[in-house]
Amino acid sequence: MTLSRRCLLAGGLLSPIAAHLPAQAQQRGAAPSPLGQLGLDATQFGLRPGATDDQSQRLQAALGEAARRSAPLLLPPGRYRVSRVALPEGTRLIGVSEATRLVTADGGPVLTASNISRASLSGLVLDGLDIPSPQRSALLAADAVGEIAIAELAFANAGSVGLTLNRCGGRITASSFRKMRDAALFSLDSRGLTIEGNAVADCGNNGIQIWRSEAGDDRSILRGNRVERIRADAGGDGQNGNGISLYRAGGVIIEGNQLRDCAMTFIRNNSGSGVQILGNQGRRCGEAGLYSEFAFEGAIMANNLIEDCAQGANITNLDHGGRLAVFANNIVRNARKAVAPNGKGPVGGIGVHVEAEAAVTGNVIENASETGISLGWSWGMRNLAATGNIIRKTGIGISISLVPKERNALIANNLIAEARNGAVIGSEYGKPVTGDLTKAPDARAAGIRVENNAVS
Repeated sequence: MTLSRRCLLAGGLLSPIAAHLPAQAQQRGAAPSPLGQLGLDATQFGLRPGATDDQSQRLQAALGEAARRSAPLLLPPGRYRVSRVALPEGTRLIGVSEATRLVTADGGPVLTASNISRASLSGLVLDGLDIPSPQRSALLAADAVGEIAIAELAFANAGSVGLTLNRCGGRITASSFRKMRDAALFSLDSRGLTIEGNAVADCGNNGIQIWRSEAGDDRSILRGNRVERIRADAGGDGQNGNGISLYRAGGVIIEGNQLRDCAMTFIRNNSGSGVQILGNQGRRCGEAGLYSEFAFEGAIMANNLIEDCAQGANITNLDHGGRLAVFANNIVRNARKAVAPNGKGPVGGIGVHVEAEAAVTGNVIENASETGISLGWSWGMRNLAATGNIIRKTGIGISISLVPKERNALIANNLIAEARNGAVIGSEYGKPVTGDLTKAPDARAAGIRVENNAVS
């Protein structure tokens, strides 16, 4: 028996997916395709691996025919120059990981998808050739896609963003994003995304961004991603330089991610309520490792390991409605005062700072150059508890703001060791105004209960 090229393609590329195709698709009575009932060979539509001409129209025609037949479209290994190819309803585009490369033909998006219910892509490289493009222009731009499935894609050298998702649901898994001028992934008004097991590296301003036009329940899940070397090329005081950035996105779970070398923050939540930040690990950032700020209500940060940053965590901005938080069972090490990127003076040196309706419990904080736990700032201090923490080798162990006239705080059952400037100190506008409250009460600290702390 003589093996033809199309038989090799069918056997080598499609056999792994045959078991997952529905039986009716295998039995459909459509006319035989070049690859039997399993899919279409894109080269049958004139696409030529390695050709120097723009092959967008050929790929568009092939996708249209594959969608009409409800069949996958297979792109063999090679380099294809294409731009602005629109994915039709039900697209299933399959390449060979790291070998099937779609390269922008004109600096614009390689693929687009708009107002369809479903599309899936796997095994492709999308390459923007590092050609500068308008802000948030993407290699793959999707708008109003009900369920988009992206697996084992590689986004490289984007002139702005690798992947933009506007009003989309679906899954982005096991993909890589390398060398983006702006960000790896930007989602606006998600309809529930799962972003899992991806690798993001060398982005100019942000890693993964989950934003909403208005504050609302986003429901995205970000789990098991690796994010590293995120810069802040566009400057600013927090909108850039973040590994994972939320804006107005509520109900998001960020779990088990590895983050390294972020210019500003590992995970930053701006005005997202009901956000959970669980079991992440971050090393080396220029500002606060974990941030929840402005109009948020309900933030849980638990079981995280944060090392080598200016500040471990900042849960702040009661003046804008930021309140209601739990910071529990985290390890923070080596929070040292430093000048953040684009900053004018040194900041940080604090393990964790909280402001209103917040519990800080069960944490281990070591080597915070200024303060282990900071409770409140100026008048922004209300209903705070610091209990059961271990704080070692700091300037001040626990600092609490005494500016508000009405105060309610509990500092109890903490172990504080080697705090150079006192275990528990009352402050006004960041300046100590009392002695160590674990040694003697102070009338200026009325409303503050300090009890059962072990100090050495």
